[in-house]
Amino acid sequence: MVSDRQSIDVTRQQRVAVVSFRDELDLKDTAEATLALSRALTDTSTAGTLLDLSGLTFADSTQLNVILRAHAEHQDALRPFVLAGPYRSGVARLFEVTGVTDVLDLSDTVEDGIRRVHLLCDTARASAPEDTRH
Repeated sequence: MVSDRQSIDVTRQQRVAVVSFRDELDLKDTAEATLALSRALTDTSTAGTLLDLSGLTFADSTQLNVILRAHAEHQDALRPFVLAGPYRSGVARLFEVTGVTDVLDLSDTVEDGIRRVHLLCDTARASAPEDTRH
């Protein structure tokens, strides 16, 4: 899925759904952002979701709410959800002021984030009860 403005897109890298938010996102982008994250959540060809915020220059509380809801939905589905930077100053400040840095799984780069998703998958598999492992 790619929007006309191309501020949000979804790709796959190393069996990870990568949702990229770029430029400025606000209230008008909520439905598209929610849809992209929902599609990533239900993509059975991938092991988890990485939200790439390295190109995001502005996000408001509406987008933060979208991210937090996606985080909760991924937790409910037992599916890794990792955010990746580097985070621009406005985005980093939004995370710091709201305290979500203690809640969300943050990585410094997309590459680190992809590794983190795979690590979380491996950890979940290792801790699963014996009869549920494949």
